[in-house]
Amino acid sequence: MGAPTEFGTYLVYEELGSGAMASVHHAETRGTAGFRKAIALKRLHPQLAANEELVQAFINEARLASHLKHGNIVQTYDFGKVDGVYFIAMELARGPTLKQLIRQCVSAAGAMPMPVAIGIVIQICDALDHAHNLTDEHGTPLGIVHRDVSPSNVIVDSSGVVKLIDFGIAKVKSRNVQTQAGTIKGKFGYIAPEYLAGQIDARADLFAVGVLMHELLTSRQLFTADNEWETLSKIREMPIQPPSRWNPNVPTELDHIVLTALQRDPSLRWQNAGALRNALGGVLRGGDAEIRRGPGGAALGLDVVAGAQVRARPRELEARGELLARIHSDQRSARFEPLAIRRLAEP
Repeated sequence: MGAPTEFGTYLVYEELGSGAMASVHHAETRGTAGFRKAIALKRLHPQLAANEELVQAFINEARLASHLKHGNIVQTYDFGKVDGVYFIAMELARGPTLKQLIRQCVSAAGAMPMPVAIGIVIQICDALDHAHNLTDEHGTPLGIVHRDVSPSNVIVDSSGVVKLIDFGIAKVKSRNVQTQAGTIKGKFGYIAPEYLAGQIDARADLFAVGVLMHELLTSRQLFTADNEWETLSKIREMPIQPPSRWNPNVPTELDHIVLTALQRDPSLRWQNAGALRNALGGVLRGGDAEIRRGPGGAALGLDVVAGAQVRARPRELEARGELLARIHSDQRSARFEPLAIRRLAEP
């Protein structure tokens, strides 16, 4: 790590990523008695300071982030302006994105074990449940919709803790925080069909979670095609097959949960993230013994306690630790591109 530069009260080190709107650097806070804390420092590009629309978007992102205080969401510590440059100081989340993790699991150990995949999705639901139910200081619902729940916006650290990132394009209904209307944002392969008609609420995020779950269980993308038009056509019209079509180890109960999340009619979908989380927790807690078994019926030895917390017996814990260690070793050796950090830097 090279010599840092000073930016207000921060020491700034290497750039982690850069997008059209902002850059993200590894930085440190400085406190009394030599106290330092590693953070991610997101800064609006100086040349955009005269663009009122982009500046307001950056400010809105910071305001929204100040409301999001949950263990499965990257935290925001500070917002301000130094020498004319707007910045957001955020938690430095270390780990591969779920997109990278899916790819690495397939190459190193086959499809992700179902209990692990479900545990990850439960944590995503916890994050969304928090965001969807937030209110302002007057108790008025903020009406937050993430709009870009996808594997590249989920970070998984070495202990299995999930961080949902990039609420920068979230839709918010608030007198203090407003986002641009009439524009489709997010990755097309995870967009809810009603969003294409200009209608969106929190249930659109649950459709995206359904797409993500299908991908985790099958190791294949559900709707993503060679071009955007074909992708959108699939979202509107393609018959949706259950995950067990490609992964026979997926039990009927889990098929039902995923297909409910993927209902094209929002009224037939899970109505909130808590309901989806509870359904998944019920499967893990003992509803179906088959979900605890890998290919060929080999026991995975994973038991669920306290909702999303997954505990493994020693040998299984060791095996899972070896897999996570390999993944993070690959990341440190630059086999993983910093997709998550780049996403934080994009508009």
